[in-house]
Amino acid sequence: MKIIIIGGGKTGLILANLLGEEHELVIVEREEKVAKEIAGKTQALVIQGDGSDISLLQEAGLKGADALIATTDDKTNLMISQIAKSEEVEKIIAIVNDPKNEELFTKLGIHLLVSSVGTNVTAIKRLLYQVGEARIIAQLGGGEVQIVELNVAEKSPLIGRKPNLKKASIAAIYRGGDIIIPKESSIIEKGDLLVVFVKTKDLPRITELISGE
Repeated sequence: MKIIIIGGGKTGLILANLLGEEHELVIVEREEKVAKEIAGKTQALVIQGDGSDISLLQEAGLKGADALIATTDDKTNLMISQIAKSEEVEKIIAIVNDPKNEELFTKLGIHLLVSSVGTNVTAIKRLLYQVGEARIIAQLGGGEVQIVELNVAEKSPLIGRKPNLKKASIAAIYRGGDIIIPKESSIIEKGDLLVVFVKTKDLPRITELISGE
């Protein structure tokens, strides 16, 4: 996955070091001094410049990026997110420093938000791997395996079937406030909340199957 991180502060640097072994990373940092400092602390490509500059983002490879993470101030994060959205970047994750601004981000179509009040790289990493309606509970094996929650939608072909999935395992079913540990006799019903163990590469297909989309 190619990921562009805007902002080389503490969060950006920690993310780069956490994700660097798994992904191709580019960090865009406005301050020249900071850019030089972090260049020696990460394997990511560090570009010094304004992250809201379209030409600079194109130089950083925005067009072919799989994800963009904006970790600066709200105004800049919003501008960068809109640029990334116009370039059809699949995943756009923005830190929102003032909770009052969350609605603005949402109205403009930016839905993967992390509040700075509880900002941590784990939350951001979970959003990176999130697919559709799947809610990431935890990750195993450095992100190779996901534990997710998914609601069984009305159109799901799993309704009326036993809880056996190819390339995934249903660990639990939440139904009407009760927790059900799947047995051979169990049947999946509409509205069930499933807790599923699945490899990251298989998550899109499993999400489609459970959500019926």
